[in-house]
Amino acid sequence: MRSSLLSIGLSQFGLSVLQTLFMFYYVKVYINQFHVNTKWFNIAQTLFMVWNAINDPLFGYLQEIRGSWLTNRLLVIKTLSPFLVGSFVFMWIPWNTEGSDLEGLHLVLSLFLYDAFFSAISVAWGALFADTTQNQSLIRVKALKYSQIAILLSVFSIAVTEKLSNSLKNFPIFQGICFFVAILSFICLWWGGHFGKITNNRQEDKEQGDREVLIEKEQEKEKEHQLTFHENVQNSIHLTKQILSQRQFLAIVITNFFHTARSIAHMNFASIITEILIPQDILPSGSIRLSLFFMLLTLGPQIILIVNEKLIANAGAIRVISVSYIVSFLSGFMIVASGNPYSIMLFMLIDCVTVHTIAPLFNIIISDFVDDDARKNSRSSGIPSIVFSLNALFVKPAQSVAPVIIVHLLNQSGYQDYLKSKVLSEDLKNTILLILFMTPVIIGGIQYAVMKSMFSFRKQNIRTTHVI
Repeated sequence: MRSSLLSIGLSQFGLSVLQTLFMFYYVKVYINQFHVNTKWFNIAQTLFMVWNAINDPLFGYLQEIRGSWLTNRLLVIKTLSPFLVGSFVFMWIPWNTEGSDLEGLHLVLSLFLYDAFFSAISVAWGALFADTTQNQSLIRVKALKYSQIAILLSVFSIAVTEKLSNSLKNFPIFQGICFFVAILSFICLWWGGHFGKITNNRQEDKEQGDREVLIEKEQEKEKEHQLTFHENVQNSIHLTKQILSQRQFLAIVITNFFHTARSIAHMNFASIITEILIPQDILPSGSIRLSLFFMLLTLGPQIILIVNEKLIANAGAIRVISVSYIVSFLSGFMIVASGNPYSIMLFMLIDCVTVHTIAPLFNIIISDFVDDDARKNSRSSGIPSIVFSLNALFVKPAQSVAPVIIVHLLNQSGYQDYLKSKVLSEDLKNTILLILFMTPVIIGGIQYAVMKSMFSFRKQNIRTTHVI
């Protein structure tokens, strides 16, 4: 089992190290470095949102069709990894930096390619997480810990990139770092899929005889009851209706949508907010202090989650999530102290903790839902690929909605003029302060209301589901 957890950890690191750099830099790079105009940025985000809504369910259903190689989670991760890292490198090579339509097309194509391969592997990883830990609460929490250690290691990439590239001022260095990270990610994803397959075979040696008999019988049944394409579509629609009819699933995806929007806002605009609101004598661009601050924002939440494993087990993931929404709501009122840069930095840390510490817990409650759904509908096994992909169907559009809204608000307040003159207007500063502090008040309040009203659970399961 430890080998399976190691496979989960390696694959998570390979995905996370790419996604961390992507989410932190792509908006800033395409606006400030590649000079994509607002029209093309909005077009790209709108098309990206539609593509996000299509590809995750598509890969989810494909990975649940019997007889397809896509049902092998490890093989999907291993096979698609070179395409994922290739699309990541492709993203940072500009076609034109003069604000032409060509660079707008580059942004659209980059988002489409990267998200397609990232989604396919992410769905496989989510299903691997649920399958490996099925009905095993001890292993589920342990798997989350391995996952968070991988994420913890991956976020060092931001501090290193900020320092070596001097906050993107030395862009060729940034491109070199991205190329190195792509190679590292490929190695981890390939070995995650390869190593997991080898170790699983070793663990199953003692039961190989019985398994071969069961497999042969199962294959005979599948040949007798092979579903046609129409029957597969009908079955997929039936499963989707069953899942969407459950209030707990709706509560999960609604709160996760807003959580993802907040997370994206953090990753995309942290450097912009820091540059404008924090004086250069406190956090100079390209300085060790700035790198350490970003490292604290990214590493702090992961460390808190790892060291509080027992607290999560005892209190229950859903209760921890609900408390975080209360803290988020209250933290927004720190706007009264926003005249002090150190108060803003403290708020950013608190906000990062309430967002990024909680985000991984959705893997636990979604995996728990997979188990509950299987029991409720008398399934022989869960359907994690479909559940995780349906979650992504509703959640991933937040990745496009959040940047479009924030970029629109910034441009309305004169952000483009600031980029040219570097003269900060009072209107732009006030807009950024409102975005920063009012987001947790509004979204945190909505999330808490939805979770309390729609997510019903038995008290005894809060503790027993996540016991270490």
